[in-house]
Amino acid sequence: MQDQITIEQIFQNLSRSAPEILTRKKLHELTGGLVSVSTLANLDSLGEGIKPRMRIGGKTFYPKAAAIEWLKNRCEFC
Repeated sequence: MQDQITIEQIFQNLSRSAPEILTRKKLHELTGGLVSVSTLANLDSLGEGIKPRMRIGGKTFYPKAAAIEWLKNRCEFC
């Protein structure tokens, strides 16, 4: 019988593999394209994005823990 991965395991794996800071592009890559760079930018401009958000030069980035928590809160179960 095949073991099924749980949602919590998915987020634990993401936490282990992700760097401590995540750019929009890196978050797009780590989620397999589930969250696009433009969606993150749009949500940030609406005040609905990942908080805190930081910038260095022209790059926006987020702390890993905040990004993972934001993803968890946006998950919908069917």
